[in-house]
Amino acid sequence: MASPTVAPYGTWTSPITVDHLSGDSIHFEGVVVNESTGQVYVLEARPSDGGRHALVDVTDGAPGIDILPREYDVQGSIHEYGGGTAAMHVDGRILLSSHPNNGVFLLSPTTGNVDTVVKADPCVRYGDFHILPTKHDWVLAVEERHTAPDAVKDADVTNTVVAIHIPTGQVTTVLEGADFYEHPQFSPDGQQVCWTQWNHPDMPWTGTELYTAPWKDERVIVKDRTLVSGKAGVESICQPKWGVDGTLFYVSDKTGYWQLHKYDGQTSSHIHLKGLETAEFGSREPCLGNCTWVQLSESTLVASNVQNATSNLITIDLTTNEWTDLRLPLVDIQKNAVARISATSFTVIGSTKTTPQAIYRVDVQKDEAEAAKLTLLKRTIQHDLPCGAISEAQHITFPQIYKDTNPVTDAKGNAHAWFIPPKNKAFTAPSGTKPPLLVWMHGGPTYHVPPGLALGMQYWTSRGYAYVMVNHVGSTGYGRAYRSLLNGKWGAADIDDAASCVQYLREQGLVDPSRVGIVGESAGGYAVMQAVYLFPDLWTAGIALYGLSSLSEFAADTHKFESRYIDSLVLGTREGKTEEEIESIYRGRSALYHVDRIKAPVLLLQGDVDTIVPSWQSTRMEEKMKGLGKEVEFVMYEGEGHGFHLDKTIKDATHLQEDFWRRKLLAHNA
Repeated sequence: MASPTVAPYGTWTSPITVDHLSGDSIHFEGVVVNESTGQVYVLEARPSDGGRHALVDVTDGAPGIDILPREYDVQGSIHEYGGGTAAMHVDGRILLSSHPNNGVFLLSPTTGNVDTVVKADPCVRYGDFHILPTKHDWVLAVEERHTAPDAVKDADVTNTVVAIHIPTGQVTTVLEGADFYEHPQFSPDGQQVCWTQWNHPDMPWTGTELYTAPWKDERVIVKDRTLVSGKAGVESICQPKWGVDGTLFYVSDKTGYWQLHKYDGQTSSHIHLKGLETAEFGSREPCLGNCTWVQLSESTLVASNVQNATSNLITIDLTTNEWTDLRLPLVDIQKNAVARISATSFTVIGSTKTTPQAIYRVDVQKDEAEAAKLTLLKRTIQHDLPCGAISEAQHITFPQIYKDTNPVTDAKGNAHAWFIPPKNKAFTAPSGTKPPLLVWMHGGPTYHVPPGLALGMQYWTSRGYAYVMVNHVGSTGYGRAYRSLLNGKWGAADIDDAASCVQYLREQGLVDPSRVGIVGESAGGYAVMQAVYLFPDLWTAGIALYGLSSLSEFAADTHKFESRYIDSLVLGTREGKTEEEIESIYRGRSALYHVDRIKAPVLLLQGDVDTIVPSWQSTRMEEKMKGLGKEVEFVMYEGEGHGFHLDKTIKDATHLQEDFWRRKLLAHNA
């Protein structure tokens, strides 16, 4: 075997190419199962097909069989984030909505025939389908109506729950009045419905309510509804599901962590799992249709839980509240990822620390001493990756040594991150050198970065960069108290954590402190812009992807779902604050008004049809930086929204970032 080539960090030739990130790579957005036949269908997002979401039968393994005609696209846009766009009908057809003209349809997987249930209307969006289990002729759904196809502001959008009569296409509003709804579902006997709802300024992860009500005469009897659990601003409810015996299971963070509970029609009780009191069985839900746990049999649940931002699958015996670790390598399980096949099997979408996202069948063994059987159905990358260039994420906890951008000597709190060291067996760096560091700031900002293998990060580590993904305060995966630490401090406390992380890695001797880049998307893009002026001497360069530069305009112009999000994130509360005080706080936390302090060069990348972060957030930042003689580069991508989905965009954006880091980061102090 040849000796590794000696070359500086960041200059290594990698077998992971831009094609791996774009045309060669797909992404799974959800799963639908026909329990009567065992057929497994996955929603597959394809950059090489314009970002279209296809439906693929993967029952017999890769590459799968396309079952959806090309003119349909099963991606949703409720809340602008979508989700919940497909559900299995008892007759074997799949109920779905299609982007961008919406409507509701029934697809036959065997023939490819598509029947219209509700005519397409670009102003009306549907998702979160649940079919009446007794008669199969009615379906509950979340409906979102816009005054115009591109209207997204609060005043222009109405969210309700509707009942759709499948034979006639009749649509009847059955729940209205709340700002938002999720998870409408019929009980197994068809006599009850459940749902979650919330109002501004809450988000579903800050305060929701779970209700049940009778279903009678083809409508919800709202006057007889029962509040099962939840409270505005206090308790978050997610993933309610009726059990086979009529028990209502749900996830609540009333204990401080998203834990499983059950409701028997009279009282609620916590499903206490000894040793998992700090595990989280739910998550933030900007998308509809999330499912990370299911009931396999009357006595058994299978559930993914998260600790330290890492997923793990277990089974739960409902008669004893004892649980069994399935001992599977999956560490990242999100959104609509788990579906029941039978009493002893299910399917799951997830990634491991060394393999990217894939869909698997899991067969639970009768003998608990045996690990569950994991069968690969399809991978998002269809060819093997070079193991010599795959670097595993390492969880780190570091002291929060900065507060309000100032170092503190008595740091009392900790934050978290995933550190991925550079790795490529074909190369080694010159003796005595340290790698440049790229700091990733996640979106959300109430989200977390998991340790599952992500090619977007491996692209850089295999070239000789060190990479760290910061789970700053406000991130999920560590309990409600940690999430709440960002309240009133967005754009400040998260940036302090990023700086603390860099200092920690520097003290550990793991990185070159003179070559540190920061990069992020959406809320992470906002963090980049904040970071380069709050810590102007720390960052060598920054890349902001569709990020915010001005909060006051964002608060006024953003889409309904997040239009009051920054109330708690930035203001803490609006109560007692004048409009002048609010504007002062917004400006104080907006990079657009502090460009004079920026020293590092910045690259801005943006889509021109972004309905979440409008493109002017980047164009105004570019204009201001150029006006003050700052180094800035800007690219607008035509036809891209919030997140880059097109093959050509992903390729170009990756090449631009690589060239930018080479010029601004690698050349620094070289």
